[in-house]
Amino acid sequence: FGFAPPATFNTSGSVAWEDHPKLFDYVSVGMFAPWKRHETILDKEGDRLVVGYGWRSDESSAVVSALFTGGVAVWQQVQPESMCKVYRASRRVLMAANEVGGGERVILEARACGVPVEAIEVAADNLKIREFLGGKVLDTEFYAAQIASGISGALKDSPSAGGGQDGNDPFRISVKK
Repeated sequence: FGFAPPATFNTSGSVAWEDHPKLFDYVSVGMFAPWKRHETILDKEGDRLVVGYGWRSDESSAVVSALFTGGVAVWQQVQPESMCKVYRASRRVLMAANEVGGGERVILEARACGVPVEAIEVAADNLKIREFLGGKVLDTEFYAAQIASGISGALKDSPSAGGGQDGNDPFRISVKK
């Protein structure tokens, strides 16, 4: 879990988010699926963009058709290295997904790119996502180190793994940075 390593979303030396030229008033990001509720962007004023991925036959076609009909720009498969530019070129990030629809990655990516929490709009019925508006933004390297530490600790104390009995450590886990 977490967003890609800092190099992907490195904004140091860049223009501050608020000073970056804005191309879109709203951006919504996520799979083209009903639970992402991208069509919510149709209720928003201004220049709107949905960045999606994944395709679910009839479901995705209906969502994209409604977006096109409503004058929303639709981009597919934007690479992570370019997503920071998209977030920074948008006045607001819209996360309209329901609680099944995820959205954690989008919130963390936007925040890692310098988008202030005040510019991130989350669906009122998605309390899970609201938790990601506060606190630290942690990356995948942090989570990998936490997982490695937990596994190492569990194996060290496990008689079946041989850890702790004779001082040998048959399992060595490291996370390279």
